[in-house]
Amino acid sequence: MNATTVMLEGSRATAGGSRVEVDLRHLKQDYSLFPGQIVTMEGHNTTGRSLVVQRLCEGVPHPPNTSKAGELFNYHYTVQDGMPLNIVTAAGPFTTADNLDYQPLLDLLHNMLQQEPDVVILTGPFVDMRHVDVAAGNTTVDGAVVPFEVLFAHKVSQILEDVYESAKHATQFILQPSLDDATAEWV
Repeated sequence: MNATTVMLEGSRATAGGSRVEVDLRHLKQDYSLFPGQIVTMEGHNTTGRSLVVQRLCEGVPHPPNTSKAGELFNYHYTVQDGMPLNIVTAAGPFTTADNLDYQPLLDLLHNMLQQEPDVVILTGPFVDMRHVDVAAGNTTVDGAVVPFEVLFAHKVSQILEDVYESAKHATQFILQPSLDDATAEWV
């Protein structure tokens, strides 16, 4: 990211999800941004195409870590048996272009059962708005057309629940929706 690649996206309710370029070249303060970060900006948008920022508020910094090195060392050897933390990440969409059977998600999770990671981080889209069937409203479960949330519950959630219940140890699953998720609220 640099001063000319930042975009500000409005909520679906108030701005229809529209985006506007953010011009940070005139900002006199130091800043650090990442995709998806929530910030407050003061500036001018005279053309409707670019917000020229004069002030940026990034929020309150995270409090410093409070764990002592000895506590972490003990945790590592007592709880983790001296083994490193195994984290797996995967990004969607988790369907093929021609159906909503979620076979790629099933294949991924079958592989996770064999690897037995400590944490699995899945980033969306889970119900991709760009998928042909989702865009056309052809989201079906057992032959009946259902809302996107029901499709997510019967496909993605059910698959994850089945895998989680059959896991031999306590793998933690973290789901992070994407801007293209039909079931996620835009911020």
